[in-house]
Amino acid sequence: MDVVGGLLLALGLGLLVAAVYNPEPQEAALPPWGLPALGAGAAVLAVFVLWEIRSRTRLLDLSGVRRGPLLATLGVSLLSGAALMVTLVDVVLVAQTVLHKDATDGALLLTRFLVALPVAAVAGGLVARRVGERWPMVVGMAVSAGGYLLIAGWPADLAGASYGPLPRMDVDLVVTGLGLGLVIAPVSSAVLAFVPAARHGVASAAVVVARMMGMLLGISALTAWGFHRFHALTADLKPPLPFLMSKGEFAKQMKVYEAALQDALRTEYREIFWITAGMCLLGALLALAAGTGRDARSEAPAAARIRSSAPHNGPETGDDSATGDVPINERGNILGKDG
Repeated sequence: MDVVGGLLLALGLGLLVAAVYNPEPQEAALPPWGLPALGAGAAVLAVFVLWEIRSRTRLLDLSGVRRGPLLATLGVSLLSGAALMVTLVDVVLVAQTVLHKDATDGALLLTRFLVALPVAAVAGGLVARRVGERWPMVVGMAVSAGGYLLIAGWPADLAGASYGPLPRMDVDLVVTGLGLGLVIAPVSSAVLAFVPAARHGVASAAVVVARMMGMLLGISALTAWGFHRFHALTADLKPPLPFLMSKGEFAKQMKVYEAALQDALRTEYREIFWITAGMCLLGALLALAAGTGRDARSEAPAAARIRSSAPHNGPETGDDSATGDVPINERGNILGKDG
């Protein structure tokens, strides 16, 4: 067991999470310790990589593995996890702060996204079996990027916006859910195809860890950014004081103040979803470099293929019998015409 490697990985990822946690977002996007913690986390992760290269016992042995496509696929998992968590949190916040819905109604609004997600996950697995993993990942991340751009463009009268007979909120959330869901199965399948069967357990764990780290880092960083932007946008706003003006003037000034607050909220959410769309576009580019499980299997050397478990103890009769691949004629007879 690679205890040192596990501790280094946990420390490095923990430092990255701590770096983007900001208890006072009104002061700055990052906390005072943010940049030092980011640097320390990157340094620890670099030490982790060096340790994994030199250590005899490794968390994930990458010897004989196409590292570039594997790391690109894990990057897609990380970015999709970040986008997923941003959706789960910020769509509910939009419902509560912009649409003035309660927590239950906000959760119900999110069900459009949550229903589309598993439907597309099943479809992504079926498509990956036919065309490989690369293109479902590329299309899924690109579609989700388009969905987040649509969400970022939500108008002020969102409750009444529609595409013909279809409510705009519903359509945009379904499109985003379909895009992210399409990526789930191909990512796992591609990672398993890149590594030998003996390492499938650790490889599957790496996919989950990448997705969870994307969720933690994504929501921490974008939430801190959103709060910072909101405070920056409202720094000059001052609520009207009722004892300095008449009731009519106070009501008029209060409407102006509340409208300015709503504009600041929409600007904050718009920028968050723009950033999320950019992450999805980056994920689509990584998916292009990820290759496919078919590519990995076709390039695997013959010695790495699964052979018969029965030992070959008889005389050498040719390559086929030595590898356990016994030729069979068109009649299904393994002995030939006279067998």
